[in-house]
Amino acid sequence: MAMTIATGQRSMQIPLIKPDIPSLEAVESQFREILDNGRITNFGKYVAEFERRIEDYLGVPVVTTSSGTMALLFALQSLGLEPGGKVIVPSFTFMATVQAILYAGAVPVFAEVGPDLTLEPAELEALLERHPETRAVIAVHMYGHPCDVDGLQAVVDAYERKRGHAIRLLYDAAHAFGSRIGSRKVGTFGCAEVFSLSVTKVLVSVEGGLVASRDPELLQRVRQMRNYGIQSSYNATRPGMNGKMSEFHAIVGLQSLARIDALMERRQRIAAEYFAQVERRTSFRRLPQRPGVVHTFKDFSVLVPDKLVARRPQLIEFLKDRGIETRAYFFPPVHEQDYFRKWADRPLPRTESLARRVLTLPFFTSLTSEQVDYVVDGLARAERAIA
Repeated sequence: MAMTIATGQRSMQIPLIKPDIPSLEAVESQFREILDNGRITNFGKYVAEFERRIEDYLGVPVVTTSSGTMALLFALQSLGLEPGGKVIVPSFTFMATVQAILYAGAVPVFAEVGPDLTLEPAELEALLERHPETRAVIAVHMYGHPCDVDGLQAVVDAYERKRGHAIRLLYDAAHAFGSRIGSRKVGTFGCAEVFSLSVTKVLVSVEGGLVASRDPELLQRVRQMRNYGIQSSYNATRPGMNGKMSEFHAIVGLQSLARIDALMERRQRIAAEYFAQVERRTSFRRLPQRPGVVHTFKDFSVLVPDKLVARRPQLIEFLKDRGIETRAYFFPPVHEQDYFRKWADRPLPRTESLARRVLTLPFFTSLTSEQVDYVVDGLARAERAIA
């Protein structure tokens, strides 16, 4: 049970996230329809409608899948990578990004991230020089903050000309549906962008994923892969497994998509208020954000001040005692995790330092000003008590 704050401020319980899911009334008639007719999966009308509406929103074709991880796996496999082929990927990411590389039969080459926790063009250039056989790159829009897509694409284009072979640039956009760079929406960059639609995201289908791409052949391969590799009449022509989205998930996704602009607008207002309070009342600092970028704040993370870095676990417990749920997303970075150490070929000092400084605070679309104030008050108190 949360402690009562000594100043008289009432105690609260504030979770890390609250999913933006529709009410039962909003989906009840559609759920009854598919339960009555039995057409609950296998590319029904609601999955088809969901894909069409997302295509209208993004301006590029998409394919739905059962999860973001499956979408990433299928996108990688669709590239035709040779077994053991190298894929450059930031170590500061959720481990699913790297699991997909391994399941696709490739090998990760771990990259450093910049101060904004995304892959920098200079780091990509250095790794392509060091690993000339690289055939693919996965950059990650961390927390929904878009990468330097133009800079990364320029590096890839230059090295394709230099090496004389294709280098495919994909984006793990799991956190980033609704993000944009100026007027350009995430989902339109690279050879493909992959989204997750799980309950921690802005666009929610409970579970689900998307591959967005301007490459029709890539998307056609993904369509087959999500259905066991079947081309027609139970004739499998490529690798595949069950990666289909159900009608239930598509119905929830349609409701979420209808609200996406309002949700994104609300999240920008909350983030601005949050940052202003954090910077005014504490020594915690925000991550850099490039001008003109709008992102989802899928995870609202700040940097712990130097004096508290070694005591971050105590900080998390202090806030927990006051009913404030926090996380250290993402620690440890992938190259330091037990299973993935065997592929780590060098230390990544910036990644390791940032992973030990991030603190993810409660953030969701229904977060109130009173709750923001309570969280920041907890940070300020923790800073005084623990330092």
